[in-house]
Amino acid sequence: MQGDPKQVVTEFYEGWARGVIDFEALVDADIVNHQPDVEPARGRALFTSAVQGVMAVVPDSRWDVMDLLADGDRVAVRVTWSGTYQGWRFRGFEISAPRPFSVEHIHIYRVVEGKLAEHWVVRDDLAMLVQLDAFGT
Repeated sequence: MQGDPKQVVTEFYEGWARGVIDFEALVDADIVNHQPDVEPARGRALFTSAVQGVMAVVPDSRWDVMDLLADGDRVAVRVTWSGTYQGWRFRGFEISAPRPFSVEHIHIYRVVEGKLAEHWVVRDDLAMLVQLDAFGT
């Protein structure tokens, strides 16, 4: 797939919204996934597993793209992620029941030869924890 970097990122989120992502077509075999507070993970299998894990606990995920900016091989996307969290733990906190949420994220991707080759994320975990009633309010 030799796509425009913005189109590659758009196809990734469209696939997520449908619940079916073509990881082989959209993600480089050696993708590096940068997440807060952990060492970067390398490889399509780890990236796929991480995304599928999120898809499993939020099967009704909705990603509303508010901004999509590209500069060379980098694409920055500001999204609102919403859905119903159905997991029992989030960031080390127990979650007592499925809960709806809506939070903003900023993701940056490096796209090489039409595939996601690197990913960084800035997310609002505190807002997520509050909405999931992790603190028992």
